[in-house]
Amino acid sequence: MAALGALLAAVAPARADEPASASDEELEVTVRGSTVSGYASRTSTDARAREPVDAASLLAELPSVHVRRLGADGAQSVLSIRGSASTQVGVLLAGIPLTGGADPSLDVGSLPLWPGASFRVHRGFAPASLGTTGYLGGLLVIEPPSPLTGARTETQVLAGSFGALKVRAGDVRAVGDLKLGTGVFASRSDGDFTYETTDPRTGSPVPRVRTNADALSAGAIARASLERTWGSVGATLFGDARRNGLPGSANFPTTFPHLETTRLVLGVDASIRAGKLGSFRAAAWGRREGARVEDPRGEIDLTRTSNLSAQSILAAGGGVGFRGAPLGPVSFGVFLDARGEHLAPTEGRSAIGGVEATRLAGGLGTEIEIRAASALRLFASGRIDGRRDRTSGVELADGAPSEELVPSGHLGATLRLSDFAVVSAHAGALRRFPSFVELYGDRGSLLGDPRLRTERALSADLGVHGDLGDGRVHFRYELVGFVTRAEDLIVFLPLGRSTFRAGNVDSALLGGAELSGALTARGLSLTATYTLLATENTSDDPLSRGRPLPGRPMHDLAYDAAYRIGPVRLRYGVDAVAGTTVDTASTIVVPSRIFHGAGASLDVPFVRGLRIGVEVQNLLDLRTLHVPSPLRRAPIAVPVSDFLGFPLPGRSIWVTARFRAP
Repeated sequence: MAALGALLAAVAPARADEPASASDEELEVTVRGSTVSGYASRTSTDARAREPVDAASLLAELPSVHVRRLGADGAQSVLSIRGSASTQVGVLLAGIPLTGGADPSLDVGSLPLWPGASFRVHRGFAPASLGTTGYLGGLLVIEPPSPLTGARTETQVLAGSFGALKVRAGDVRAVGDLKLGTGVFASRSDGDFTYETTDPRTGSPVPRVRTNADALSAGAIARASLERTWGSVGATLFGDARRNGLPGSANFPTTFPHLETTRLVLGVDASIRAGKLGSFRAAAWGRREGARVEDPRGEIDLTRTSNLSAQSILAAGGGVGFRGAPLGPVSFGVFLDARGEHLAPTEGRSAIGGVEATRLAGGLGTEIEIRAASALRLFASGRIDGRRDRTSGVELADGAPSEELVPSGHLGATLRLSDFAVVSAHAGALRRFPSFVELYGDRGSLLGDPRLRTERALSADLGVHGDLGDGRVHFRYELVGFVTRAEDLIVFLPLGRSTFRAGNVDSALLGGAELSGALTARGLSLTATYTLLATENTSDDPLSRGRPLPGRPMHDLAYDAAYRIGPVRLRYGVDAVAGTTVDTASTIVVPSRIFHGAGASLDVPFVRGLRIGVEVQNLLDLRTLHVPSPLRRAPIAVPVSDFLGFPLPGRSIWVTARFRAP
């Protein structure tokens, strides 16, 4: 009750129309990006009350961002923004797309962290300059290591429950005109934990152990840029390797299958200043990914002819652009980009069942901003994107589109009434091409449809944000309402016991509100984000019409209260998710869950730069919920989960040590 009372009293986000000071950085919940984009949120390992255990937990605290986990630390996690599917969220690293036609959904559980790692989430609309369509819900931008926040050398070690161990190290500095940033990371976890379920015959609770959930990963990232009076040149390199067990669901556990993945990304960029006219920018990038699944006993799919499948993804692209303000109050930008993707099986059955697919895609985008008055800014962003697909190993149906050209973009305005009341609104259209898996399936449990139509959506939002402070107390808030009318949404619908077929949902309606805030007073800091989401299937299907879209929680809350006493900092937090349905008819509902967490840290006296701490997740050890059963008079035990059948662990404890060189 104290936490909820503090939440109601402290509804405030961060805003970044002006650069934040070092003290403000710890208070940030939401920051504003370029006004030519829609609403944006930012988080980093330096700006959270909680100890940054993984990227998924950092992103889950942002407004309208929902992370669905399939197990303990290291397990697969997918990202949703404003009720979107994970395939409808684009992901960029230093301007390099990590998602596309060959891999439309990114496992955020595999995203590494390094000291100072920073993420920006564009909710709804993103700048045309980012050079990607491929999203309906928003865009996740991963920022490379940079000394812009200050030079430092830092090492962090985390040891946690379920055999988890993480090591991170990083260094960022400027050497004259040369800016360098590096990060290395490694982690391992057993991932095994106990949970409780109900015996379908007797109705009695049965304890079980989730096994084959181990995870092992390692990688590195580096960014170098040279700043000169005429402009800059830079390069980004990122690589990682990962091995995960595939434990299966609670009803169909597995023992031996595992997944091995590798990823290598390289990008180069250059910018040239043209004086008062503006600046030119060019970039090129390449990406290679490999995935290998071993299922020695056929536990995943007994119909497979091989216990091994592997695939490789090769992608490359680049772009050029110009941004300037030659007309004083009017600034504009023009951007052209192109990319190619090739997905090929390398052994056995690939992710699309032996189909070799290639996609060429590109787009032309523009942005314009008009400072109509000191308090009023108008802006517009637009793109036109195209694709051309080529495949082998599959016979396309008549009428299946392999070439398309689609527009997208939005209009917006920002009116500053005062520092405490800044009103912003956006409205426009979004598009996403179907991916290879959606078009051609995996020749196993997922059946594709080459006739799938491109997803379309009309979206709008309206919100107000601001801040107020007197030097001792600082209050920030943001309140946004949004609505999306989507057509031809692509979903995988059940077809039999364990098979799913891709199809288009004719139309759906999504709407809700985002509320975020921060309040600081002396040593006290309160932060909170809450998202209300309502969805409705408006298609002609009589079984699903008028029902909520599955997998979208109606309520999502993250709250933290922290208090600092000298070198000691104490934290308490709450995470609550409720109102998630599983099927299109809304007959199966994921039980609501509330996780409590706590933490403490100490800046060790006489050892400058050393901080040790402890972080407890799921403090009350909530692992099982008892819900009414339509077949039994007594409630049945159901494991706590984000996705029915994939239980979440109980209480987990992390001991951390972080050293930042003076």
